[in-house]
Amino acid sequence: MSSVVHFPFVFAKANILLASGELVTVFVEACLAWFCSIHVKMLDYLFCCLELLQVVFRKPANIWRLCIALPVLLLMGLAMPRLIYFLLFQVVFLFVMSYLKPSWIMEFMNWLNLQRNGYAVKYQTVGDFTYCYAERGRPSQNVPSILFLHGLSASKEMWFPMVTAIPRDRHVILLDMPGHGNSSRRLDYNYSFVNQASRVAQFVITTGLGKKPFHLVGISMGGGVAVAFAATHPRDVTKLSLLCPAGFAEWMKGDYMQDAKKGLLVTDSSWMPINTDEQRKAIPYLFHGAGLKIPKLYSWLAFEIMSMKRDIHGKVSSDLEADVNNKVLHKHITKVEAPTQVLWGKYDRLVHPSGAEVVKAALPASQVHIVENCGHTISYDRPFRAMKLILEFLDSL
Repeated sequence: MSSVVHFPFVFAKANILLASGELVTVFVEACLAWFCSIHVKMLDYLFCCLELLQVVFRKPANIWRLCIALPVLLLMGLAMPRLIYFLLFQVVFLFVMSYLKPSWIMEFMNWLNLQRNGYAVKYQTVGDFTYCYAERGRPSQNVPSILFLHGLSASKEMWFPMVTAIPRDRHVILLDMPGHGNSSRRLDYNYSFVNQASRVAQFVITTGLGKKPFHLVGISMGGGVAVAFAATHPRDVTKLSLLCPAGFAEWMKGDYMQDAKKGLLVTDSSWMPINTDEQRKAIPYLFHGAGLKIPKLYSWLAFEIMSMKRDIHGKVSSDLEADVNNKVLHKHITKVEAPTQVLWGKYDRLVHPSGAEVVKAALPASQVHIVENCGHTISYDRPFRAMKLILEFLDSL
């Protein structure tokens, strides 16, 4: 399946849908997959069919769902030439809407993911700052809550491929980091690792999450913020999971940064791709997969959404780079008291895997897992493997 695209844009995530038991959602996303396949040469449609078969082989109990969903998909495939004209209006409508506001497509997909996984979107305003987060479950006296911090230019939705593997009785919070998602995005704030950690601390206090120590999980930029938070608020963190954390000097050793400096990638001053073609070239630095193919529609959509937030993400990137140059996290990592786990993609081309050695040197008791067949964005490349390791770590003594 390495040649098939595994991104949030791909609507046909049948393995997750079938596991949820929501047949209506299976049908809706299968239709959307076919809808998009007109433009990406059937990749999404084939992906949906293959995933359905894979799920049944992994879990025979899903056979009855397959019996209902697969014929629908097959009929859609057989009838496609005739239905193209029937749905031409919808296709035009989709592109008109995406042209006017491309984020609507992603927002609709995110809404489906939230509904499917039982999350409620909530807002918390403190002074002039508003936090947006998704929450599922309630705090428990016996099991720590889990707080997830995402990476640069992403949002809380990047965790969906992973968090579907979390038992429903766990209390989970997915936070839109400061300057990202639907949280406040103000250019007059400082978004350094330490300042973002302070904002997270404010969120923890305001929502009452800090009444009991919780498990903190951070990826990339979120991993760096998690380090700063755990160092400055040791009583709040029972355990710490870092997924290829950014912020150490090794960040600059990654292929992306090196190629950008050589001019192989054309970026702006904040290291962001300057156009759709460069965005398309940059995406493989985030994900791992031999023969990885990126649909042009996805590249265009990703760039359009990114462009709308270029100013704020550029500000965040600049503030983070200042911390990297001053080795701020190198000082904070030695102050972390919580048991720490590090997961790093073996083929991470954005943040060099040698960063794991920095964490291990500062925290000798930490667990380090180099994840095979995985790049930087672990939550998409190896979501179930990563979540399995995190849950095992959380449940260990």
